[in-house]
Amino acid sequence: SVEYSTVDGERLGALVAMVANGTLTTSMAKKVLAIMFEQQQQQQDSLLHHPADIAKANGWRVISDPNELVELCNGVVHDPKNSSQLEQYKLGGKKVWKIEKFYAGKVMAASKGNADPERMKEALALVLDKLNS
Repeated sequence: SVEYSTVDGERLGALVAMVANGTLTTSMAKKVLAIMFEQQQQQQDSLLHHPADIAKANGWRVISDPNELVELCNGVVHDPKNSSQLEQYKLGGKKVWKIEKFYAGKVMAASKGNADPERMKEALALVLDKLNS
């Protein structure tokens, strides 16, 4: 219950605001909340009191910058490890959608899950469209 929580309302409100403005995803916020709760339980006087500091220290942020996402997608698509998928994609056919899903998964892995899924799909579509033009 919030009433008995050791995390104060100011920090909880800041965390909710970070989710609302798109700085963190809900899964990232859950991790931050767990750390906040753990710090309070251990009564640590750590420098990481604010949720933004905790998120930054752990590398948790939503990547939504289109240029950064295009760069990330380019890196994945043109990675030599994925050359067979690139050749299959260029050939086209019925299974192109599977290759798009493959690349989407690889981009999310490369971003450590921090890429905004909708914007990442748009950036990936741009990169793949350039291959066909």
